[in-house]
Amino acid sequence: MNAAQVHLLTVHIPVIGCWGLSILFILAQYLRDDRLFKISSWLFLTLLLAATIAYFSGPPAYDLLKDSYSVSKETVEFHAILARSGLLAMVVLSMVVGNALVQGFQGEKVPGWQRWGILISMLLLSIFWGAVAHWGGLIRHPEIQYSVSKSMEEPEHQQATE
Repeated sequence: MNAAQVHLLTVHIPVIGCWGLSILFILAQYLRDDRLFKISSWLFLTLLLAATIAYFSGPPAYDLLKDSYSVSKETVEFHAILARSGLLAMVVLSMVVGNALVQGFQGEKVPGWQRWGILISMLLLSIFWGAVAHWGGLIRHPEIQYSVSKSMEEPEHQQATE
């Protein structure tokens, strides 16, 4: 398995997983279920692992693609900056989530403000990963790039008659 395959295999996990975990954190908050909150917290830490693998497999994947395909370097660099920011945001959030897990291990109740902070951060992170995924898709999926269709432009013969 090469780096591009590893990248494509792991990159979808944090993008989709953050949305799924957002739903689980919402349910944990709504139902006031400590066990569901702990399960969601552990799952978040596994998402961080997948996001780390995806991030570090990105540059070797680019090296494999840049000679075979016409890949815009600016798009790749912007995608990399966004991915790094998303990974760092996940690392920061993992510290808060890890702190909540340690509080649970010590028999302390995780405060409501901390749970809400985790929930809101997960929702924001999910939206951000969507943007990262979009820019990643532009690298190998040019059909999702914005372009003006021919039907929107004025025909050349109309311009000549005016």
